[in-house]
Amino acid sequence: RSMISIKDEAVGGFAAGVIGTVIGFPLDLIKTRMQTQATFQQNGILRIGAGIVRREGEPPLLSLSVLNTVNFASYSELHKWYGATQDWDHRNLFAGMTVGPISSIVSTVEGIVKTQMQLDNARKGCGNGAKYSNSLSCVKTIVSEHGITVLYHGHVINTARECTFLGCYFFMYEGLRKTLICNFNVDTKISVPVSGGIAGASSWFLSFPLDCIRAGIQGQEKLGEMSYKKKGLYVAKKLWNSKGLVGLYAGVTPSIVRAFLVSGSRFSAYESALWALRKIE
Repeated sequence: RSMISIKDEAVGGFAAGVIGTVIGFPLDLIKTRMQTQATFQQNGILRIGAGIVRREGEPPLLSLSVLNTVNFASYSELHKWYGATQDWDHRNLFAGMTVGPISSIVSTVEGIVKTQMQLDNARKGCGNGAKYSNSLSCVKTIVSEHGITVLYHGHVINTARECTFLGCYFFMYEGLRKTLICNFNVDTKISVPVSGGIAGASSWFLSFPLDCIRAGIQGQEKLGEMSYKKKGLYVAKKLWNSKGLVGLYAGVTPSIVRAFLVSGSRFSAYESALWALRKIE
């Protein structure tokens, strides 16, 4: 990795973002819907999924590709800065966690737009008029109504989620990949997607309660109301009191499935892009 430039890492991250978004977007929609709707226990995954197929728009390829470009390029530089190895090295955990605050600058905005758009599509599907025509319309509308700071609504909890997720994500991937290749002689064509899939699923399960709280904050109808009801602790207590532990893991099943598929394909696309760039150079 020390021989790889940040430009190549960025290209690899962009490729990972495109592939991961195409594969994971449908299940991400289901996850968000289950986190934000009051009747998720009555409407199962299949019913919600069928409704989404009929109603939802195109996946946000650009925003998520930019996000993954930032994540992979930042991790590569921090990995070298910490002097970490591609193994079960605790410095990989620190490098991933340090990417969190950088990543959240992008992902908080992406998250609130995505969540508001999905809820708007749900209202449209119930026969109500759509408030936003596309993502850009959503940004313009909520900024005009509530000011530019609304785009960072839920930023603190999202930053905590990113630190938790990315620390575990890269630590698990580096360690599992090394173990499968060196200890079990597994070919990289298998070890990369398997390591990436397990890393993604594990990291999502660990950080999922924080993501559920984030969705609860960013998915509120009246974003402009500055009150204690917008705070993370309030949302967490409300979920716990109304649904218990289940409330903090609402939508976890499609999320774990999505994480395994997306992360496996994401790391495969990333490593393949780096391999292709090495061949060209």
